[in-house]
Amino acid sequence: MPQPDIHLEQPDLMEQAVEWLVRLRGGNLSEAQTHAFAEWLSQDAAHAAALAKAEDFLGEMTAAVKLPRPDDVERQPNAEKLSQQSLTIPPRKTVKPWLAIPLAMAAAWLVTVGLLLPNQSSLLDNLLSDYHTQPGEIRDIQLADGSRLLLNTNTAVSVDYQPSQRLITLHHGEVRFTVAKDARRPFEVKADALMVRALGTVFDVYRKEPDAIKVTVQEHAVAARIQKEISTQKPDHSSQVRVQAGQQLVYQGDSTLTQPTATNLTQASAWQQRRLYINDRPLGELVEELDRYRIGRIYLSDAKLKNLRVTGVFPLDNPDEVIVSVRKVLRLQETRLGPWLVLHR
Repeated sequence: MPQPDIHLEQPDLMEQAVEWLVRLRGGNLSEAQTHAFAEWLSQDAAHAAALAKAEDFLGEMTAAVKLPRPDDVERQPNAEKLSQQSLTIPPRKTVKPWLAIPLAMAAAWLVTVGLLLPNQSSLLDNLLSDYHTQPGEIRDIQLADGSRLLLNTNTAVSVDYQPSQRLITLHHGEVRFTVAKDARRPFEVKADALMVRALGTVFDVYRKEPDAIKVTVQEHAVAARIQKEISTQKPDHSSQVRVQAGQQLVYQGDSTLTQPTATNLTQASAWQQRRLYINDRPLGELVEELDRYRIGRIYLSDAKLKNLRVTGVFPLDNPDEVIVSVRKVLRLQETRLGPWLVLHR
C-alpha cells in the first residue's frame, strides 16, 4: 500500500524540524518555547514526520547550530561561543509516516498537560485513590472509625485500615485530618518518604510537589519520621521529630528532617473556610496558590512583577474574580491564550 505524501522534502520544513530538535535535545526550553513547539507540532501531520526524519538525519552527524537562551547569555561572558557548541544526537528509530498524526496529537497533548495543567495532571493518582477532589473542590469524608478527612482542592488519598494500623496515603494535594482515638491502631499518614503519626486530634499535611511536604498541627501533636528504606541513618533527631500544636514542619525530600517552626494557624488553616490569607508575600506566591483552585495556568511576565508584595484575604470560591481584582488594583495588562492560559504583564 503506498504511503501518504506528507512533503518531507520541503527545505523550510526540514530546517524548522532540525532547529526544534536541536532545541529539544539541548533541554531547558522556556515555557514560551515549549508552547510554541506544541503549536508548531500540532499544525500539520507533516511537522511530526519531519521531526522524525530530522532525528534520523541528526543521528548520523553532529548538529552545530544551537540558539542561546537569554539566561545562558547572562551567565556566560563569552556568549558567542554558545552558538558554536556541538550537540551529538543519538540515532533513533524511524517513525513511519502513517504514525505522524497520532504522534503529533500525543505530543501536543503531553505538552499541553505539562504546560497548561501541571496541577491537574495527576490523573493516574485519582484513578488509583479511594477519594479525590477536582480543582476548586473541597470535600469532607468520614471514615469507618469516625475519623474525618477534609480534602482540599486537587487532592487524592488512599485508605488502608488493618487490625493493627490505620494508614492514609496522600498521593497529592492537602488534607486536614481529624483523628478518632483508637489505642490499638495508630493513625499514620504517608506522603512520599515522610510518615506522620497522630499523637492527638487535628493536623494538616500538604504535599506540595516537587518542592516540599508541609505538616501543620492544629491540636495536640504528631510524630514525623522518614521511612527506614529512605533514611540512610539510624533513627535520631534528624530523621524523626515531634511537631506540637501551632508548629509547622517542612520536609524537603532528603534524608533528614529540620526542626519545626511556629506558624500562624489562622493563615495556615484559612483554606478550610475557603479563604486565602496572604500577608506581605510575593505576588507570585498568591498566583501559585490561586492556580491550585482553578483549571489552567496564570503566568507573570517577569521576576519584578512576581516579587511585588501583596497583603489580603481572598475568597477561594471564584479564583478568577480574585485575578481580575488583583489585575485592576495593580493595573496589569492581561493576555488570554485559549480558555486556560492567562498572561499578566
